[in-house]
Amino acid sequence: MALPTASTPAYAILRDRLRLAILDGSWPPGTHRTLGALALEHQVSISPVREALLSLEGEGLVEIRQHRGAIVPLLDAKLFADLYDLRGALQSLLARRAAERVTASELAGIATHATAFEAAAKRDDAAAALRHNEAFHAAIDGVAANPQAQAVVAARTAFVNAVRLRLGYGPARMLAAARQHETILQALRDRNPEAAAEAAFAHVESAKRDLLQRFAEEQGRKPMP
Repeated sequence: MALPTASTPAYAILRDRLRLAILDGSWPPGTHRTLGALALEHQVSISPVREALLSLEGEGLVEIRQHRGAIVPLLDAKLFADLYDLRGALQSLLARRAAERVTASELAGIATHATAFEAAAKRDDAAAALRHNEAFHAAIDGVAANPQAQAVVAARTAFVNAVRLRLGYGPARMLAAARQHETILQALRDRNPEAAAEAAFAHVESAKRDLLQRFAEEQGRKPMP
C-alpha cells in the first residue's frame, strides 16, 4: 500500500484506513456505520467518506445502504475465491491481448519486474514481492490496452494484496510464483496468445489455492466463540 503524500486525496487516505480497519477486525463483519459517524471519527467531511465507501464497495469490502451508510459483509473463503476467479478470467484475457501486441521494450520492462520479484522471493521479503508482483502484472495489463478490464483488476488488487500481506505465503509459494512469472514471460516473448492466457490463468489459480489455505489455517487458529 502506497504511503500518503501531501497530494493524496482525503478520500484515498480514508479509504486505506477503512480497508485496514476491516481487514484487522476493527470494523467487524456485520457492523453498520453511518457516514456521519465515520466523518466524526476520522475528522473529515461527508464527501470523502462517501467517496471512500464507494471505492471500498467496488472492492467488495462494504455494502452501501441507501441513507444508512455501509455494512461490512462476511469476509469468508468464498469471497476470496470469487475475487481470484474474477482476477483469473481477466488476467488471462489481458495476457492473451498482451502477447498479440507486446514490443521488445515492453518485454524488457516486464522482465525487470519478474527479476525483482524473484530476488524478493529468494530473500523471503513478502512486502517487496507483493510490490513487484503488482508491477509485473500491471505492466502486462497495460500492454493489453483494455482500460475497462484493467480498472476491474486494479479495484480489487489493493484488497487482495492487503489480505496476502496479513496472511503471508505458504512454503515455497513465492519461488513457485517466480517460475510462473517466467512461464508467462516466455509466452509473451514467443508472441503466443494461447500459452500466455493459459499461463496467466494457472498462475492466478495457484495463488488462489495458496491464499485459501492460509486463510483456512488462520481460521483454525482462532479461538472458538
